[in-house]
Amino acid sequence: MKFATRRRRWAAIALLLAASPLHAFEGLQDIAVTHEITRLLLQLGVIILLARLGAVAARRLRLPSLLGEVSIGLLIGPYALGALAVPGFPDGLFPLAEGPFSVSLQLYAFAAVGAVIHILAVGLESDPGLIRRMTRRGMAVAIGSSAAALLVGVAVGVIYLGYPITDQRVLFFAALSVSTSLGVQARIMGSQHRLTSPEGAAIIGSSLLQDGVAIVVLAAAMALDPQAGAQASWAHAAPVALVAFVVWMGGFAIALAAAPWLARTFRSFSSANVFAVLAVALALVLSAVFETFGVAAIIGAYILGLAFSRTDIADILDEKIAPVTAFFVPVLYVVMGMLIDIRVLITPAVLLPGISFALVSGLAKVIGGGVPALAMGFNRWGALRVGLGTVPRGEIALIIGAVGLASGILSPTSFKVMAVMVVVSVAIGSPLIAAAFRHGGGGTRGAWAGSERVVTDLDLPNEELTQLLIAGILRAAEQDGFYVHRMELSEIVYRLRRDEVFLTLKHYPTRVEVACEARDSGLAKTLVYEVLIHLRDRISRLTEVTVPEELRRSVASGEGRREVMLSSYLDADCVIVPVSSSEKYGVITELIDVLAAGGKLKDRDRVLADVIERERSVSTGMEHGIAIPHAKTDGAGKIAVAVGVSHSGIDFQAVDGQPSKLIFLIASPTDSRGPHLQLLASIATLSRRPRMIAAAVEATQPDEVVQALSG
Repeated sequence: MKFATRRRRWAAIALLLAASPLHAFEGLQDIAVTHEITRLLLQLGVIILLARLGAVAARRLRLPSLLGEVSIGLLIGPYALGALAVPGFPDGLFPLAEGPFSVSLQLYAFAAVGAVIHILAVGLESDPGLIRRMTRRGMAVAIGSSAAALLVGVAVGVIYLGYPITDQRVLFFAALSVSTSLGVQARIMGSQHRLTSPEGAAIIGSSLLQDGVAIVVLAAAMALDPQAGAQASWAHAAPVALVAFVVWMGGFAIALAAAPWLARTFRSFSSANVFAVLAVALALVLSAVFETFGVAAIIGAYILGLAFSRTDIADILDEKIAPVTAFFVPVLYVVMGMLIDIRVLITPAVLLPGISFALVSGLAKVIGGGVPALAMGFNRWGALRVGLGTVPRGEIALIIGAVGLASGILSPTSFKVMAVMVVVSVAIGSPLIAAAFRHGGGGTRGAWAGSERVVTDLDLPNEELTQLLIAGILRAAEQDGFYVHRMELSEIVYRLRRDEVFLTLKHYPTRVEVACEARDSGLAKTLVYEVLIHLRDRISRLTEVTVPEELRRSVASGEGRREVMLSSYLDADCVIVPVSSSEKYGVITELIDVLAAGGKLKDRDRVLADVIERERSVSTGMEHGIAIPHAKTDGAGKIAVAVGVSHSGIDFQAVDGQPSKLIFLIASPTDSRGPHLQLLASIATLSRRPRMIAAAVEATQPDEVVQALSG
């Protein structure tokens, strides 16, 4: 059955693609702009559909989803199926483009935007406090990994390829060897919720530094003049590399300083969607500035995301950007796959050097990053994860290769070796990183990676009071300038943020917990204390409130329509004809006893106490001889109904002053999602049906009562 369903799904997808209006566009080929727009629309649609299928297939093989997306790019790219003629596009849907990139500039631009938005989201999800505590360790990992990778890159260029050590191409291979892939790492660790782990922070921090080193080396390579002497060439390259480094560090400092002010400015807008769009726009602008000065665009996006992660709008931005990320990121990784010539993967002259370069460089990164991590407080598993985390290459590596090819510095063969190296590093490194995070437990020795957290908790007698306290805390926090973001996890969690103050509010059925850093514990305790005092004061005043007689009469008269069928809740075994008691608390006890005897209750005494407490607050006597004693109680597992008939009537202090002859007892679980209120309202409508009431009261057997009330 499942196979047939899957087959129908695949058939529907195939029909959809086959029925796409390709033929309708054949007449538009003479209009170049229209034709290319049409091609781009179809390209994006096909990429997103197939990327999803590739991601699902990869996850079923226990591989990172990005491998599935990159594989789809290899298959449908211009070096494979993308070049095949289709109706309306004789040169293929993804033809080989002229210039440095194998895909069209428009499609590559979409991928570039996807990289910026993806890395912006990664920055927003980062923990600045953890990264700050990891700075020393991240730098140690980055220095060790960069030094080892640089040596390998230079060795490949000089020893294997035979270039002079002052040759520009040597620096290109060195830059490629040092580079990492922040996007690949983020996808892997994000899928396992490890971005904010100590290893995750060390990987992200060291990768930023290594990518910075790669960009500086690339800038130096581009500034070298092969016609000048070695000394003059390096003298010209050094200032260029220095400018790239200054822009990188200066942009980081400016973003961190400006983010709180920007967050306060954004909050003046009434819609969160507006400042989310503005944040994306700022990320694009900053990325463009970084790219202009020779620093990778994605570093600018990550810096801005990290800066905003320290503000109170971080969770809102993350939530609003998520749908945009879900659209652009698959495009990014599919296009990355399209940039690689799948044919070179089976060419020994390119394949063997590329694989060797990937393996040696990857091993250098594992050792160069893992040894410092082991010396800085990580255990063996943690050090292995940190070392493996910098192995995959991605967008920066492809940019380095494409720049070298476009400038004529790299030959097509050298570029292909680089492309193979990138593919192998992702194909091998990604599953190894995922596997390392799935095994081995914690990655640190001791508790140095944790921050001192203080938890303020409060136990409450019931869930209703818990909900009131939670609502009061949230309202007070918002009035005090906090942004509140609800997260649906295994329990309900609220994140409260204002500037750099960060509180986590957890909502349990009868307990409230507020966790924060030690320095903010005074604020957290004050918040809970003030709300609790305010709530207690308001609840005490409820005793002064008199239930309006008009409202009580309206409820008792059974106004409105019958919401639920009463018969579905009636059981002849839970009907007493007649009841033996002549006063209301005795009848309540009788009806609860019959429910308990029938196995309808979890805790008979709890139900009895809750129903009597409810009855004492306001009597449940309706009109025309009906009473409905009831309660929501932890003693009931599901809605239970018992019915008692009193021929002489019992005083339930009914609205019309008449004795109650038909008594319905209802016990509903506290957390019930069933129709408790609807059931009460439906029983009340019996007041307008005197014949039904009379038939039930005159009955002599339980099944006759059920039959009379089922009409």
